[in-house]
Amino acid sequence: MGKLTQEQRRAASRDLTLTYLQNYYVEWRYTKVLTIQKLINHRYTFYDELTDLIKSAGDSIGDATIAQEVHNGLYFDAIAQVIQYIEDLFALLRASKQPDFFIKNIITYKAGEVTSWIRSIKPAITVLAPIFHFPDDLKLGIESDQEKFDVCCKNIETHIEEIIVFFKNYEFFYNQYKHGLAVAMRPFGSVYSKEMVAKDKTGEIAPFLAVYDNMNLSAGFKKGTARTTQGIMMPGLTDNVAPYLSKLAEENNYLRFVPPPDFPTFNMDLLVKKAALICNCIRLFMFNYANQLQSDGKTFQFRLPNEDFSKATQFTFQKGD
Repeated sequence: MGKLTQEQRRAASRDLTLTYLQNYYVEWRYTKVLTIQKLINHRYTFYDELTDLIKSAGDSIGDATIAQEVHNGLYFDAIAQVIQYIEDLFALLRASKQPDFFIKNIITYKAGEVTSWIRSIKPAITVLAPIFHFPDDLKLGIESDQEKFDVCCKNIETHIEEIIVFFKNYEFFYNQYKHGLAVAMRPFGSVYSKEMVAKDKTGEIAPFLAVYDNMNLSAGFKKGTARTTQGIMMPGLTDNVAPYLSKLAEENNYLRFVPPPDFPTFNMDLLVKKAALICNCIRLFMFNYANQLQSDGKTFQFRLPNEDFSKATQFTFQKGD
């Protein structure tokens, strides 16, 4: 068999990419976040049959474990889903920059390169238009249509900026949970009492989420894992630790809690909204990219987001005759 020509490769890649997009279920991580939210809301019922397996030492009925460790773990898992969703979005956008090698670049993409790109990308319309596959300079004959287009362009800038900010704020949280050993599932070291479990069941106790950092404060402030607005909490200050805390900190050999950046207002609704936003951005990308791949190069449809992304509505425009 002879060598692929550019035209043959492009045609093959188009067909394979369209197959990939048709098989991709964009709503999966959004569904996962909603599932976790439902698990949290019904955790005592759902985990009732597992209490003998998941109970903590000294917890005779398992409810204390469900109230604290399981509750916290579900929140951590939801954060991880949202961060991975963001990586999915930007991996797709990045792979589409080389249409002839989209499949190669999406199936075996380098996560480190994608996350570095997320941290560095500027959410300006001139940057976003090529990767979301729509023109940034479309001139429409009807003034109201032009105004709608301009507003939608601003919307996508705002949405992507919001997604990038969330990623930067929660990437450390995700990394600590992903590796498993740097998460405080039981932050204060004790099993919940019966009184605390009772309060948790009535919604009187919000989960206290914290991951560990061992970096000294100077490095923490620079890295963003230490914030004076949230206070500095260092657990485990026993008589054997407290006198030598400064030296241990210099060695990056101590424990420091890092709460969520949105603490104390952080809640599950925030994660659901972020997941919905990311889901709609991927939907938008997939519609635009598929239409561009199948267009004649002169006329194609593309979509831009409505301001209220929660309604999953998008405006459709057309370029060309």
